[in-house]
Amino acid sequence: MPAYKDKKSKKWYVSFYVKENGISKKVKKMGFSKKQEAMEYERNYINSFVSDTEITFENLYKSYMDDQKNRLKPSTIESKTYIFDKKILPFFKKYKIKEITPLLVRKWQNELIKGNLAQTYLRAIHEQLVAILNYAVKFYNLNKNPCSAAGRIGKKNAGEMNIWTLDEFKQFIEAIKHKKEAVVGFNILFYTGMRIGEMLALTISDIDFEKCKIRINKTFQRIKRTDVISTPKTPKSKRTIDCPKFVIDIIQDYIKVLYKPTSKTRLFEGFTKSKFQNDVNVYSRKANLKKIRVHDLRHSHATFLLSKGVNIVSLSRRLGHERVSTTLDIYSHVLKEDDDLIKDILNNL
Repeated sequence: MPAYKDKKSKKWYVSFYVKENGISKKVKKMGFSKKQEAMEYERNYINSFVSDTEITFENLYKSYMDDQKNRLKPSTIESKTYIFDKKILPFFKKYKIKEITPLLVRKWQNELIKGNLAQTYLRAIHEQLVAILNYAVKFYNLNKNPCSAAGRIGKKNAGEMNIWTLDEFKQFIEAIKHKKEAVVGFNILFYTGMRIGEMLALTISDIDFEKCKIRINKTFQRIKRTDVISTPKTPKSKRTIDCPKFVIDIIQDYIKVLYKPTSKTRLFEGFTKSKFQNDVNVYSRKANLKKIRVHDLRHSHATFLLSKGVNIVSLSRRLGHERVSTTLDIYSHVLKEDDDLIKDILNNL
């Protein structure tokens, strides 16, 4: 789908053929200021004629992403784009969607499985293929989604979690204690269970120093070298949570060394998820601890609270999950077995 530049006008144009009622028709459109605009015109024109199963997967993807860009957050679009570019398009892009059979999907699945990817990542990749082919069923006359017959791969949840105990976390903090910003950030993550993006978006005004509470109402992500502050992951992600006083004190001491802070100052201006993950990689090794992901500090927090008897509903609210069932799905293996308690209650009726 190339675009060309007119030497005289210095404008871009496209020239291509479409089939209308079985007859080839040449289309030429000139006067575009940008190459991308010319290519988008051609793509949209072709899609208007090929709104059926003759469309290639590559063109379906372009149509699908154009549609999704108006409906999803930039961070979600970036994640989708990465998965398609790396794991889906290289295999499917040249096929017409009518040629994508359950057997072909299984062949693609087997290639992914050979890559030794995490089970949850396999599921995430597969769900992206399901979504785009559902889009094809709705808008491009695909009879049914071949993923249904092919079956799923991967797992929704990871099963056994990679976490740190409280003692392991303290061991890590001892190893990194010379990095003041990191000490503040990791204490917030471990003792509140908030997501890394939520923490990076925190401003001074989000901290209630008297009541020892933190208000979470936004999230941060760096997308293509641009810092983006947006609404949290789900409506229930907007929440106010309790924070241990000693962590509030650590935050307060940290604010004192910031340069001319105001209520709108972000606590971790200039920091990113990758910076914190790099610290985990380096200092977990120095502390002789297993390496975990930054997000696993959230799981560590949840696991610690469950081990102390916190009920699943309270934990779900604290973590900002949209549904309690989500919390149960993730942490059911951590919950204590209550068979003996049930037996004692029934026997004492």
